[in-house]
Amino acid sequence: MFYYQVTTQHMADNDKGKTQKVTERYLVNAVSVTDAEKVVTDKWGMNVSDFEVKEVKKSRIIDVIPA
Repeated sequence: MFYYQVTTQHMADNDKGKTQKVTERYLVNAVSVTDAEKVVTDKWGMNVSDFEVKEVKKSRIIDVIPA
């Protein structure tokens, strides 16, 4: 398994009540680019307005060490 950086965009209301585009990045442990995209889409895609995966790329991170 590898780590992938998945970049997403969706619409959200800000503090002033206006809708704006939000970009978020997730670090996903997956077997492939397709798998990483599926993991993020399954977790967030159904619950967020105008959700879109913009980019998936292999991360240079090789491990995450818990504190």
